[in-house]
Amino acid sequence: MNIHLTILGLIEILISALSGILIYFISLKIFTFLTKDINETQELKKNNIAVSILVSSFLFCIMLLIKTSIGPSMETLGFAMISVNISLKTVAFAIFRIILMFLISAVFAFIFLWVSVIIFMLLTSKINEMQEIKKNNIAISIIIAVLMLSLAIIILNPLKILLKGFVSAPIISEVMKEPLINGKTVLLGLLELGISVIAAIFIFFYGFNLYDFLTKEINEVTELKSNNIAVSIQISAFIFSIMILVKAALVPSFDTLERIIYQRLTINLLFIALLKIIIFFILSAFFAFIILWLVMKGFMLINRDINEMQEIKNKNIAIALAIAVLLISASLLLQQGLTAFLSGLSEKAPEFMKIL
Repeated sequence: MNIHLTILGLIEILISALSGILIYFISLKIFTFLTKDINETQELKKNNIAVSILVSSFLFCIMLLIKTSIGPSMETLGFAMISVNISLKTVAFAIFRIILMFLISAVFAFIFLWVSVIIFMLLTSKINEMQEIKKNNIAISIIIAVLMLSLAIIILNPLKILLKGFVSAPIISEVMKEPLINGKTVLLGLLELGISVIAAIFIFFYGFNLYDFLTKEINEVTELKSNNIAVSIQISAFIFSIMILVKAALVPSFDTLERIIYQRLTINLLFIALLKIIIFFILSAFFAFIILWLVMKGFMLINRDINEMQEIKNKNIAIALAIAVLLISASLLLQQGLTAFLSGLSEKAPEFMKIL
């Protein structure tokens, strides 16, 4: 038996469980305080499913993002446990860092999710989302839930990088003189987080409006207000699938930014790297939209036994789920190909874009 590893696992379980419960509870209270238009407790007692979806998805996304802090923070405890200078003091310091990481990740997760939801609601002026959710409009709550889940998936890696900047020391000494912050890593994480959040909201909003424009047979805003869950599922799946493809396609551009910050950081190179990331976001979103639109329309064209759009307009959830699975499955299959395609475009880009 490896006694150190066993103790490490038990400490991790205890800290994660206690921190998770505490953060979940605090997040729920803060969320309830911020959404003054809705009394969550009363609405849940009334069996308001829309409110339940909104609150649950928000808290789930926070916990999903907090999960990214477990790896970086637990590294500190792991090094402390195997250190030749192990002592109660070093272990306590490592536990302090872990709790700090959980709190930092919770704060960042809450802020980015909440701000993103508010911005999206301000942009979609034709719908009063909170009022609709209070009326138990499940269709609207699904859209908001998918927005938050999409954002969480996009910022998972940037948040992990940011948190690594707060656990920079590989070994904890008894004097504990190591810095708690690695400036370059924190800068990289903040830049990636900021770009990812802005781009995700942009893609979600314009993806929603472009989809609405192209589906002439369905007025998405009207259908969502009438609580058409089938329309909500179809739109959510389409935009979520775009997010899956965009996340995969961003790896090359973020790698470039990382090399610049760590190896030769200058304002000019940083500006060009950020420009490249923005271009990659736009290109990946554009190609993802076209590819998924063709996949969906191609399936509808060969499947002549069902008029899918008409059925979805008639609130046929079964058909909407089938289309949703098609879109998400297609995005998973197309991830690698789209990433390779965009990487190839980058290699052939003009000289001002060839950063390294």
